Amino acid sequence: MSAVKSVPPVAKKSWSDALRSFSDIRVMIILFLGFSAGVPILLVFSSLSLWLSEAGLETGVITMFGWAGLGYSFKFIWAPLIDSMPLPFLTKWLGRRRAWMFVSQLMVLVAIFTMASVNPVVDNVLWLMALGAVLLGFSSATQDIVVDSYRIELAGAEMQATLSSIYVAGYRIGMIVAGAGALYLATYFGSSETSYSYEAWRNTYYTMMAVMSVGLLTTFAIYEPTAESLNLKKQKRNLKIFSVYAAFLLIPGIVYGVPVFLSTFFTRILNIPLTLIPVEYLPTINTYFLIVMACAPFLLVYFILNQPKIVNKVASAVQTRNDNIRILFLFILSVLAFIGAFILIGKIFESPEGVLLKFLLEVVRLLGSLAVAIVVGYALIAVGLAKKAVAKQLWVEPIADFFRRYGKQAILLLLLIGFYRVSDIVAGNLSNVFYAKMGFTKIQIADAVKFLGLFMTIAGGFLGGLIAQKMKMMHVMLIGAIASSATNLLFILLTYHPGDMNYMYMAVVIDNLAAGFATAVFIAFLSALTSVKFTAVQYAIFSSLMTLFPKVLGGYSGGISDNVGFANFFLITFLIGIPVLILIYLVDKHVVIGSNDDISDDDDGKSLLTKTDEPPRATE
Repeated sequence: MSAVKSVPPVAKKSWSDALRSFSDIRVMIILFLGFSAGVPILLVFSSLSLWLSEAGLETGVITMFGWAGLGYSFKFIWAPLIDSMPLPFLTKWLGRRRAWMFVSQLMVLVAIFTMASVNPVVDNVLWLMALGAVLLGFSSATQDIVVDSYRIELAGAEMQATLSSIYVAGYRIGMIVAGAGALYLATYFGSSETSYSYEAWRNTYYTMMAVMSVGLLTTFAIYEPTAESLNLKKQKRNLKIFSVYAAFLLIPGIVYGVPVFLSTFFTRILNIPLTLIPVEYLPTINTYFLIVMACAPFLLVYFILNQPKIVNKVASAVQTRNDNIRILFLFILSVLAFIGAFILIGKIFESPEGVLLKFLLEVVRLLGSLAVAIVVGYALIAVGLAKKAVAKQLWVEPIADFFRRYGKQAILLLLLIGFYRVSDIVAGNLSNVFYAKMGFTKIQIADAVKFLGLFMTIAGGFLGGLIAQKMKMMHVMLIGAIASSATNLLFILLTYHPGDMNYMYMAVVIDNLAAGFATAVFIAFLSALTSVKFTAVQYAIFSSLMTLFPKVLGGYSGGISDNVGFANFFLITFLIGIPVLILIYLVDKHVVIGSNDDISDDDDGKSLLTKTDEPPRATE
């Protein structure tokens, strides 16, 4: 792609138009899908860890369950199957995105049920819970792939900033429900650190299954963006009923939630007793929400029966059932090769001394395992397990398409994707340990991070989505990069005021606001890079790449801080954010990203974009 010089940008939205974009029905759809995507992740990680801890399992066993979440980092491996492989009956009925969405949500329900059905203190059944956890991680990551693809295909680039911010909000709300909500439920049902109750945690996970019905309801109420509806009246009727039901949930939820947030904020954080909703009203409020939630199964049945007939417009790379089976076996054997190589390399090389050497070993381990999987896959294709043309279309063509569209600048873009979040992810990996070392109690940390921090992340997401509609993509990316790295300096300030809640709240509020802003903007950026021809594969690669290096490096944040101290550690996390600013400058100079970017440079107004089969922007 050619460089683009500075010229007057295309017309941008007014502030009123930017705000009005949040009233679009597509925003409501993505909010609910984001919520559905956000619920499972903490049921694999923090909530499950606390359950196993209360059950009395050893810490080493508990941490091993964290491997169940590896699917989030390697989801790009099976994303090609989701992008191109049709599901029998379901794809013709619902469309390729909603069909996979339904299957992934169904797998999430099965996984949660499996985990809930196992008491971890009983002998010889822990393997079944581990199997459920792995299935939950895999199915949840699959749901993420499909929802991301659906969001990108649902609207043009002009709406992606709005949809990205609302997706972050929905995802975070889902995390609150599955995180804090699960802990409250387990306590309510009668389990605690001193008095473990399997029935309490079983009922908690069953409740989370009921919560996931919101995702199923949304899947059957919405429409397939890449299919033609043969009955628009049914489609519009479903959307109208869905929007009315959403209003019955959201409007009272906001009216109730804002006073609860303010009461909690003043009472628990500012130590100023405040009660905005009288206690005697709570039973009525709870009954209202129970009645609304009880209507969900009936609406789900209605939406299932009222599906309009559709014509899928996207051709699949896999044309026959035989091709489907062969490609599926190729995928399974390649994944097994990756897992085997990862375990074998770990056994061959002993863990070296030093943080840097350990980090380099992990990089070699990952790259080596990936190389083995590729070699095994290529060998299986060579012996005729799957057609070479089909495998190339699924796994090679999406990557080749990206390099064709962006040429040499593709490397620049990949570097930016891989390093953009490195500063805040590496710092965030150590945050809870840091707060504890600074003398804050678990309750204080929970109030600040789990309560106030999450709401600030949502607010930052909304702010990012709003401003991204007014500014050039790379300019708002620059703001996010500066904010997310500079806020790490606040933690240095906190090291000089250990135990001071005022400094802690200041750091948490500003840091989470910046993180929410940067996340929403970055999701919009990745969406703009993604081609609608290979939505699932390309976005899965981008989203995996954006966390892979920061998470691997973040795993050694504890060792780094032990060697240099907390103040120097956070200074390092600030400094590693500076190269990102250089990458943003170079991308802004050489690449056109997003609908607010300049699209012409010469006197005739002709585009300087490199001519390809498909323009760089997902909607053009």
